[in-house]
Amino acid sequence: MNPVIVSETSFDDLVIPKTIYKYRTWTNPYHLCIIINKELYMASPRDFIDPYDCKNPIRYDLLSDKEIFNLYLYHSKKDNKNWNRKKHLRFAQEWAKKTLLKDPTHVAEMQKEHYNDFCDHFGVLSLTANPNNDEMWKSYSDNHQGFCIGFNTKILFQNLGGGGEVQYYDELPIIHPVPKHSFEQQHILLVFSKLRNWEYEQEYRTHKFYPTKVIDKQRVIRIPPEAFKEIIFGKNMPDSIKEQLLLSIPTDLGHLFLLDEE
Repeated sequence: MNPVIVSETSFDDLVIPKTIYKYRTWTNPYHLCIIINKELYMASPRDFIDPYDCKNPIRYDLLSDKEIFNLYLYHSKKDNKNWNRKKHLRFAQEWAKKTLLKDPTHVAEMQKEHYNDFCDHFGVLSLTANPNNDEMWKSYSDNHQGFCIGFNTKILFQNLGGGGEVQYYDELPIIHPVPKHSFEQQHILLVFSKLRNWEYEQEYRTHKFYPTKVIDKQRVIRIPPEAFKEIIFGKNMPDSIKEQLLLSIPTDLGHLFLLDEE
């Protein structure tokens, strides 16, 4: 497997589509909140359909003796800034000798704990660049009976903590411990990497970190009206439902372009 090059890019340097989309269905009352209340839900990775999504563990099992030493040296320098070089080296040497990072059971438990903590403090909103994706209409919009909302990507991402494009791989990339991969690089590889069988979704993601363990209602985020651009009605949406949806659009979303699926 070829190594993955991970770069940390500022938001202004990202190449992103001007409009980004969310497929929804009128049969789910929570989905209607996206229009009526201008609300989006930041899902826990624990609820994802893809069993590998955001579950790619940090590979402590691949560490060499020297890399284990460097890991403890890194943490010593990070956590004990007033120590001298000799003290840092002694700390790293002592912990490298008694490390549990070579114990598969310990590592598995540590990875499980990290994953659960991540899910309890992190929310993801999955979107797509393509509003004319037949598979997406079938899977996420009740076989073309639902609707698709288009957002101003820049405004949406800035209101929800940033975001970016998902990368697809035949095999998920290896995530190394620090300092080989920085915390930022680990995060990018964890959140923005999926297997290639999901590539049809052409997914973009925005995300939010919660300092404390989050409950469901805290995952609901209101976004400003100017983030909304258009609504596309599925080609199989019943006329009666389309009329109800049109009547439910609040006045501050009166600028929405109303379109029918192509």
